Amino acid sequence: MTTVYDVPAKELIDAIAKKLQNDDAISIPEANMFSTTGVSKENPPTNKDWWYTRCASILRKIYVSNVIGIEHLRAEYGGKKDRGSKPYKARSGSGTIVRRALQQLEKSGYVTRIKGKGRTLTPKGRSFLDNASSEVMKEVVDYYPELKKY
Repeated sequence: MTTVYDVPAKELIDAIAKKLQNDDAISIPEANMFSTTGVSKENPPTNKDWWYTRCASILRKIYVSNVIGIEHLRAEYGGKKDRGSKPYKARSGSGTIVRRALQQLEKSGYVTRIKGKGRTLTPKGRSFLDNASSEVMKEVVDYYPELKKY
């Protein structure tokens, strides 16, 4: 059985993002239409489907980590802040984007909350990602010859 670990991350995230666009519970909130994704960014994202890509990336990170909290996800999407003449310093990414994406993924039934620990995938979410990775494997096996062993 093909899992998330067996396929390239970029192709998997793109495939999951396309599937999430068909889900009614997942859509970009009005408040995040023109917001930046962190303090290291000056402009909002230029890709019009960036919300679905972020949700797909969050799903993949939860799959890999098994249980992960909002603060750790913020650190994953963070960057370095330009402080003028002072050295750059690491800063976390946007908390509202992570929280609202997780709320929508919970509403869809892919993620559940564990009190005091963070979020984890439901069986529906795990099978969703496994099915998506098997579909991606069929598509990319010609481009990546090292994947033919799977």
